[in-house]
Amino acid sequence: MLKMSQIENIKNMWREGSTIAEIREVTDLDRKTISKYIQQEDFSKDPEQYAKETRPSKLDPYKPIIDGLLEKQSEYFHKQRFTAKRMHEYLVEECGAKELEHSYILVRIYMKSWRNERRRNNGPGTLKLVWHPGEAQADFGQADFIDTDGSYVRKHYLVMSFPFSNTALYEILPGENGECVCQGLQDFFTYLGGVPYSILFDNATGIAKRYANIIQQSELFTRFRLHHNFIARFANIRSGWEKGNVENKVGALRRNLLVPPMQLSYPIQQFNKEVMIPKSFAFRADEQHYEKGATFKELFVQDRKALGPLPAKAFHVAKIESLGTNGTGSLTLESGHTYVLGSGRTNETVLVSKGAWEISVYTSNGVFIKTFPRAYGKEPSTVYDIEAMLSSSIHKPNAWMNSPVRDVMEDGGFKQYLDEIDNAGRRRGLYMLNECAERFGFGVASVAANRLCKDGKIPSRDDLVVLCNRMASFPLEASDNATNVNLGAYDALLNKSGGAAS
Repeated sequence: MLKMSQIENIKNMWREGSTIAEIREVTDLDRKTISKYIQQEDFSKDPEQYAKETRPSKLDPYKPIIDGLLEKQSEYFHKQRFTAKRMHEYLVEECGAKELEHSYILVRIYMKSWRNERRRNNGPGTLKLVWHPGEAQADFGQADFIDTDGSYVRKHYLVMSFPFSNTALYEILPGENGECVCQGLQDFFTYLGGVPYSILFDNATGIAKRYANIIQQSELFTRFRLHHNFIARFANIRSGWEKGNVENKVGALRRNLLVPPMQLSYPIQQFNKEVMIPKSFAFRADEQHYEKGATFKELFVQDRKALGPLPAKAFHVAKIESLGTNGTGSLTLESGHTYVLGSGRTNETVLVSKGAWEISVYTSNGVFIKTFPRAYGKEPSTVYDIEAMLSSSIHKPNAWMNSPVRDVMEDGGFKQYLDEIDNAGRRRGLYMLNECAERFGFGVASVAANRLCKDGKIPSRDDLVVLCNRMASFPLEASDNATNVNLGAYDALLNKSGGAAS
């Protein structure tokens, strides 16, 4: 498979009108390869595909050194810069990379791709302040919302605006990383039914890194952009006016739609779809544009016509990494956030698919294991697979008092029973709880067990299954008389009113 930079080069040349023969002359690739990537629309990569790829290179440990040297040399006299030959000698002799002694070609290819990538990202053309239909801008903002417990919680929100019509959309996201940017944009594209021709971003936050005047886009964002076939542009440093429309929208939406703070509803993904995006899209839609003599809604008709089509297959928005679990079956990701799979997954190499909202874990062969809600913030945290921890507790009943399962389980009769009983009885109780948790979920099973356990007596397995079934189909807090029919005339038959049937 070609590098993403090569594929992008083919796509750009074809979009600009080059023939296959012309592309072949420039890229030195055969016609079949060029045709394959011209026709390819799906650039998404799922864990199964990732598992089949063999990507490691012996140059990988030295790429950061090469990157640093190439970035630093911009300060040198232009005739005193690294050649591939000199870089190869430097790595072998100065860095002790003896394994690269016969790998000059690897170094040369990497340096060439490094330079090509920066040349494209810093290519010709400047941003115009006259905006055309189908061109968009994107940026993040922050605002306080009211959580379900009445407290204020600060959330990030992504805004995508169309300067031509002065229309915008926004939604809440858990952070500002590349996964959040791609997820937010994909949600906007889906709502609109199309993709903007180009999108202008802030200084490469989350989706790329800026090195002086050079921008290097992340692999995830490059795949996302190629998959949806739009052009990404980045505002210059200290040039806020270049994306003034979206910056104004970030503030205008906050001042008008989020004052007073909006009440949150969970799951937030559904709240975005049903509330945030529609309300922001309709915001001042009937207002007259200050200079174009038409309403925002009327002008957006031209924006909509300029949108590109949605891809046939939805993009898998996730950054995929191969990681190893430790002796407790745990994975630790950025900022010290730990995800515990349980003792059944100790010292194992797994694939981790990091989306905006969730972390999904797969075996090294791409077989799904578990999905966790993704943790954010600078403070370390631990997220457990409670069902897996419960299953492990059966074999280690003596560890119950310090188990995460006990920590998350609500206080009640069954929890107290497990606290006080001996290890043999505790094992039997955990086995029964685990059996129901596998069928109905830990939340339902633990609440049902606490409800049934009275006077220190453990419920029977059959009673627990019946109540779990009842809770799964008809919540405990629901009315005992869902029909609202007056049943008072029958109270005597059930001895509820103290009378007797005559």
